[in-house]
Amino acid sequence: MLLISCCVMLFQGITFGQQATSRITGQVFGANRRALADIYVELRNDVESVLQRTKTNGSGSFTFGNLTAGRYSVRVRPFGTDYEEQTQEVELVTSVGSRNVSDIQYKDFYLKARRDAKGSPGAAQVVFAQETPETAKTLYDRAIVDLAANRTDAGVAGLEQAIKLFPDYFLALDRLGVEQLKMQRYADAAVQFEKASTINAKSSNSWYGLAFARYAQKQIPGAIEAAKKAADIAPDSADINLLLGIALRQGKNYIDAEKSMLKAKKLSNGLLADASWNLALLYVYNLKNTRLAADELEHYLKVKPDHPDAEKIKRLISQLRLG
Repeated sequence: MLLISCCVMLFQGITFGQQATSRITGQVFGANRRALADIYVELRNDVESVLQRTKTNGSGSFTFGNLTAGRYSVRVRPFGTDYEEQTQEVELVTSVGSRNVSDIQYKDFYLKARRDAKGSPGAAQVVFAQETPETAKTLYDRAIVDLAANRTDAGVAGLEQAIKLFPDYFLALDRLGVEQLKMQRYADAAVQFEKASTINAKSSNSWYGLAFARYAQKQIPGAIEAAKKAADIAPDSADINLLLGIALRQGKNYIDAEKSMLKAKKLSNGLLADASWNLALLYVYNLKNTRLAADELEHYLKVKPDHPDAEKIKRLISQLRLG
């Protein structure tokens, strides 16, 4: 899945500092560089404990969010297929000097067939496939390699060339949208995701990207519409439900916003700190429930005990408890 950080927009209007939210996101590919759906991916810490587990979506995408600085490993576990497991190491840096930053690392996986595999390794489900001109496919494959090596300009240029040759190239459109979101080119990203979602209406990643891009442009009704479509396709995605809740709050639909945010919190087993933060905003400014706001901020600090403004948040909690 897209896995893009909402941290720039989630906490607007807050009077004290907010720690950046970092993520690891990427795609899993199999034979012929086709994206693989429903593949388990695990995030592990430096002592090999599993921190998060997810499945790839229809675009072969996955995301692990709400991460702090440190060393991690991402392990792809293709159960029920003829592919080998694969692991990559990742290091996140969330501060430069005294400044907090968001570190978004993109890791692609190209799975290899097991040596003892019988027949084609394509047992994993490929939800969407296209007959792609070979020249466009070559450009796309080269662009993915460039992006994985942090050669962003070359990668983006390659995606644009592939789309020019094959305007309906779903994977290229979807990935170009992701890169344009990273560059905060929200209007351009919306164009890519809108076309990608037209070509493959079952891609929750494309609808999520479109919702994010529209939200960033303050197109709230369009953001809600796209987020709802993403949630219909991937109802168990905490990130999608959180974005839907945030958009609904901006659209002044506070009851449904609360439902979506609470669902995001539940789906993440309480580990998505952003859900508690946004619930606190909703309770303070819109639903006028200071007790619940204080509860959510307390939960937020349980997930992020090392927040640089922890003392300020604790004082705010005390003020909310006083009513």
